[in-house]
Amino acid sequence: MSIIVFGSINMDLVARSPRLPMPGETLSGHSFETIPGGKGANQAVAVARLGVPTQMIGRVGGDGFGRDLLESLRSSRVRCDGVFVDSEAASGVAMIAVDDRSENHIIVIPGANGRVDETDIDRLQAALTGAKVLLLQLEVPIEMVVAAAKVAPASRCDSHARSGSGSDRTAR
Repeated sequence: MSIIVFGSINMDLVARSPRLPMPGETLSGHSFETIPGGKGANQAVAVARLGVPTQMIGRVGGDGFGRDLLESLRSSRVRCDGVFVDSEAASGVAMIAVDDRSENHIIVIPGANGRVDETDIDRLQAALTGAKVLLLQLEVPIEMVVAAAKVAPASRCDSHARSGSGSDRTAR
C-alpha cells in the first residue's frame, strides 16, 4: 500500500511574542523559527512516519526555502520525485504570529503552490498507479484539487480531501 499526497508545501515563518500586535503597532517578540510545513507536506510527513510508503506531488520555488523543504520531506522518508521545482516562483510561505496564549494570526503567501497546474495533474496521474489513497487539501488552486480528485477513481485510488484551519506544523 502507498499513499500519494497532492498539495501544498510551505515554509512557516513563526514569530512568538507575549501578545499579538494591534494594527499599526510594532511589538518586540521573544523567538523566531522557520519550520517546514504546508498542509500537504504535513500530511505526507505524518503518513511516512507511520511507516507507509508516501509520495508528495506539488511545487516548491527555486529558492533556499524550496531546497530546505525538499530536504525536510526526504529526511522524513517522503518520495519527492513528483515535486516540481518552479524556478519562476518563490516557495510558499506562511507568516505566523503566535502569542503566549497560543492565539495566532496567519498570512499565507502561496508562491509556487498557487502555480500548480495541469502538468502537476499529469505527474499525479502517472504516480497513482498502484497507490491506495490520494490525500488532498485546499492550499493549491481549487480547480487542481477537483482535477486531482477526478483522476483518482480511474487509478482505483481512494481520494480524501481535508481542509484545515490554523497552523499545521511539520515536526522535525
